[in-house]
Amino acid sequence: MFDSLLPPSATSQERAIEESTSRVSDVPTPIREMWNADTCPVNLLPWLAWAFSVDDWNPAWSDDQKRATIKASYQVHRKKGTIGAIRVALNALGLGLQIVEWFEDEPVGDPYTFHVHLTASQFPVSQAALINALAVIRSTKNLRSHLVSIDLTILSEGGFYIGAVTCIGVDVTIGQGVIAHFLRMDSEDDRPIIDELNRRIISE
Repeated sequence: MFDSLLPPSATSQERAIEESTSRVSDVPTPIREMWNADTCPVNLLPWLAWAFSVDDWNPAWSDDQKRATIKASYQVHRKKGTIGAIRVALNALGLGLQIVEWFEDEPVGDPYTFHVHLTASQFPVSQAALINALAVIRSTKNLRSHLVSIDLTILSEGGFYIGAVTCIGVDVTIGQGVIAHFLRMDSEDDRPIIDELNRRIISE
């Protein structure tokens, strides 16, 4: 229940509106969480990206890529038109890369051109990822620079194991003196053992 502020002459419609709006404060409004790329609900990420002026957006990206792209938007716009902005934008997609400008190339390339070397470790890079990378590069670079090529390098890492086994043994020789000792044993249960030992010594 709530305390009405309407006068006694208020109509039923006015009272219904007052009653329905009195519960607005009970509706959760996590504004702080919605404006945080790490805590924003997944279904609201496209609108958060729009609010942060993200230039390139793909619904097929993973949640981590979407959140990283939103967080990187400020740095991208701050450096837009530079090689640094391209690095930040592509790193947000989880792509390891190296950008080589024309004056860093060997031999020196045509002015205002650059190459992009993408490195994929353990996992392949799909064609869709390359198309996304190309779109990000085009929207982030300056107009005078021209992308010559995207070179892809696949790395596969592994390990090997080496094992060794050491064996130690002892040779024991039973001489005639031991057999003579057994021969003096009176137990009939020991005769098979004595006969076997004697047979082996004689055969050797």
